[in-house]
Amino acid sequence: MHTERNDTAPEPLLTPAQAAAVLAIPVTILSRWRSERRELPYVRVGRAVRYRRADLDHWVETHTVHPR
Repeated sequence: MHTERNDTAPEPLLTPAQAAAVLAIPVTILSRWRSERRELPYVRVGRAVRYRRADLDHWVETHTVHPR
């Protein structure tokens, strides 16, 4: 049975290791940013920490340096 993807379905949340891989930074940096409450927004799911891909993409866009 084929089911169509619902465009309103929430995007999957990424683990800190997955988010770090997307950004090509160590997981420890994400941990430090969380403890300092800076940089990237994150989601708490119980005790687990997760990241939205859209938040990562937005962070990259806002931290992109464009040449003059």
